Amino acid sequence: MLGEASIGRGLPGMVSPVSPGPNAYDQGAASKPSVNTQPFNNERLTVQDMSQNAQTQQSQAIADATGKVRASSAEQTDAQTKAQQMLTQRMAEALEATGSGQALFRMSALNGVEKSKFDNDIYTQKMMAANMNPDLGAYAASVGQYG
Repeated sequence: MLGEASIGRGLPGMVSPVSPGPNAYDQGAASKPSVNTQPFNNERLTVQDMSQNAQTQQSQAIADATGKVRASSAEQTDAQTKAQQMLTQRMAEALEATGSGQALFRMSALNGVEKSKFDNDIYTQKMMAANMNPDLGAYAASVGQYG
């Protein structure tokens, strides 16, 4: 009746596309007042829960794998650091035991002029030990200094 009145007045937009009738023909129990909806809602929520758990399980697995990779990398880095520290400590102990540490300390304390003279002396001695001209040693020292 409302549809006929609306069309008679030229208002076709007022006509509802939903056919009249009770909600008894839809698929869900939630729209039926005479039906206990608890089992239907429990089933629907169980399916929704399983779907959400599957989605979050994937991201949790990725996060777990990432954490394991980071932990493994940290263990490896820690082991390498400890090995390097042990090596450095053993080298320092060896230098101290042989008395070489003092010589290295004195060499590192040389200023620019003293270091140049020291390098020149080393290169000259190497050339003399090889039965070569000592001036080649001085030349090699100067190339090492400026090159």
